[in-house]
Amino acid sequence: MKTFQCSNLLRMVRATLIGGAALTGALSLVPAQASFFPQKMDQACMAEQAGFALNCTANDVRVSKVDNIKDLNGQPVVECALGEMVTFLADVTVETTATARYDYSVYLPEGSWSAQDPNPSNECSVLIGQTNGPGVDLEKKQDVCADISKAAGYNPIHVYKAEQITLFCRDDDNSGKAEFNYCMGWHNKDGKDCSETNPAAPGTPSKCRCDSFDINVFVKPTPPKIIKTLTTTNTLAESGGEFSFTASFTNTNKSSLFVQNLYDMVDIDADGTYDTPINLWGPVVSAGSSDGLYLTASSCTQPANGGEILAGQTYSCNFTVTIVDRDLPDDQTPQFYNDVIKLNLWDKNQSPIGAPEMCPEAIMPGSGDNCSEMVQVNITNLDPTITVTKSPNPAQVPESGGNVTYTVRVTNTAGAYDSPLSLESLVDDKFGDLNGKGTCSLNQAIAYGGSYECQFTEFISGQGAGEHQNLVTAKAYDDERDEATSSDSALVVISDIPSAITLEKTADPTEVLETGDNPNLYRDVNYTFLFSVKSDIEGQTTVDPVTFSSLNDDRFGDLSANCMIDKKNGSPISPVSLIGFVLNPGEYASCTITRQLQGTRDAAHTNLATILGVDADGQAVDAKDDATVNFIPGVYPLRLDFATSLLVVVGITNTDVFNATLTSLKVGGLNVFTEEEDVVKGVKILNSGGTYEGESYGACEENKVLSYAVDPGLDDTHICAFVIEFSQGLTKTDAIDYANLIVAELVNAKADATTGDVEVKVATQE
Repeated sequence: MKTFQCSNLLRMVRATLIGGAALTGALSLVPAQASFFPQKMDQACMAEQAGFALNCTANDVRVSKVDNIKDLNGQPVVECALGEMVTFLADVTVETTATARYDYSVYLPEGSWSAQDPNPSNECSVLIGQTNGPGVDLEKKQDVCADISKAAGYNPIHVYKAEQITLFCRDDDNSGKAEFNYCMGWHNKDGKDCSETNPAAPGTPSKCRCDSFDINVFVKPTPPKIIKTLTTTNTLAESGGEFSFTASFTNTNKSSLFVQNLYDMVDIDADGTYDTPINLWGPVVSAGSSDGLYLTASSCTQPANGGEILAGQTYSCNFTVTIVDRDLPDDQTPQFYNDVIKLNLWDKNQSPIGAPEMCPEAIMPGSGDNCSEMVQVNITNLDPTITVTKSPNPAQVPESGGNVTYTVRVTNTAGAYDSPLSLESLVDDKFGDLNGKGTCSLNQAIAYGGSYECQFTEFISGQGAGEHQNLVTAKAYDDERDEATSSDSALVVISDIPSAITLEKTADPTEVLETGDNPNLYRDVNYTFLFSVKSDIEGQTTVDPVTFSSLNDDRFGDLSANCMIDKKNGSPISPVSLIGFVLNPGEYASCTITRQLQGTRDAAHTNLATILGVDADGQAVDAKDDATVNFIPGVYPLRLDFATSLLVVVGITNTDVFNATLTSLKVGGLNVFTEEEDVVKGVKILNSGGTYEGESYGACEENKVLSYAVDPGLDDTHICAFVIEFSQGLTKTDAIDYANLIVAELVNAKADATTGDVEVKVATQE
């Protein structure tokens, strides 16, 4: 990530923020020893830090020397590979020709570009000097970045000792040494505009310097291409002979390479084992009569001075390997030999230079190993021949399978001098050794031009429309034990049996209370989806498993993700998604999904589900089923609240799921709405409203509509007041002893009538 950004505005903002105590805090982080701040890697380059194009024509400050280079263990030999990063310890010398320059920063490209290039894709590392020596502070502690001056009292040369530097390895002048390629930026004026994380950028396009010079870091040579060339034919007849080769490579580096060994690695069976190494610097021998490999000629020797190959020099030599091989492969194919040249190289520092990845794995190449491309030679034989024919009966079976009888015929097509042939192997790639199967047997003598025939029977089945193909291979030997081999295949067509699935959808419960006029009231119903794969279709046994992909409902939409299968073949299982679930023929599984329904008693809820899948042949299958849930009416009691003295206050609440109408309100049979009177009992009803405990209530309203119950805690209630006038206690002095019922009646939208009552007692003693 590039973290450095710089502009005049940004500097001004930073100067504002890093003031007072904040600056003191930053200075407290400066180490006591003289050094650069730790090298900042993967940063923006100088052009991006400046924010404008640079020409860098000034020479005010420069890195004049990077010396005393050591590795991180303190050893004086440091190497790097071109294009890779290298880390080392070194003394870095910074010089100035100016009276005063501030906040110098050294930009090191992390690639083959220049820090001056205005390319935001490029990255650089940055060295920023500290002000505690050799860097000095000319800015009176405005920032912590090193300044430099040639004025009296100041040293114009700053030497940073044993700094850890990470550098991109490049050798643009092809000198064999790495280059210290850098750009130097600084400020001409003082100011608090530099920090460990915000290096100096040139104040103007010219106030910077870019330079490059060699340092004592050895650029490791690149591995050469090893060339192996066959100079003779690559094929010889049994029992072998001489194969001649050249081995060569050219040192294209600017420094010497040192050859430590030189081998011809031979894979005798071309099976990847490379089991025979031949030391090409070893002695030559005469070929023997026994099977083997013999180095019979070689001009290859180790060069002088420890195997040194100078820069630009080519190493080349010739050698001959004689192969004696009478025991050729039994399958009558040629005996192949794979050869590669393997050599080990060092550079002048005795560091391995190699490309072991170019070597076959079986060689188990090590550090410094290099290999050529593989060269293959072979030894062939003239073989006896046979032909094999194989035929099936019948040539087609259903997917569920059937018996097929195969007839195998082996014919001797070899010359008369190789006859008779002995049939010693008869193998089918699907059914194995045929010896003893059906009428087939081995050790049969087949005369010149003659044939041997046998039969065997196997059960053939498969999944989906397709074919069954099997190959029979026969091997016969002549009197010299040379092998003749031949093969033939037979094709049996397999006709497809289609797949089918079933779906059974059930609801629990199948009846729920209606939800009426309330849009927020729901009834929970558990739907179980039981699905299966049929094991038989029209008398044919199915064989294909089915992979299920989705479950859709015409009312609830896509239920695939909700169907978590928890039963298979009637037994509980850990819930698993329907998507991708597989059942074999005859198997079944189920999932249960809860859904919320709304409706009234005259509107049943029916929904249709469809399950989809695909069988092993890629055939799409589906099944459908529906379920019906009926809504039934419920019984909802009326709640009657009242308060009474001579004034009766009543609260009438509708707890039904439908709106309801107040049709009747009576006290002891007297109609409140018509203000009836019982002269005998001395009671009169006045529907005039009134005040109770400081609250005013209106008269009771006939045919008042009360809405359905919204919430058990929030009733829709009609509260009203009427007066029971007793003649006793008003015009008479008799004690009142009155007890009777207040009865209210509600009729809902479905014409259901509901009544509620409460007893009122009034007793006085005068």
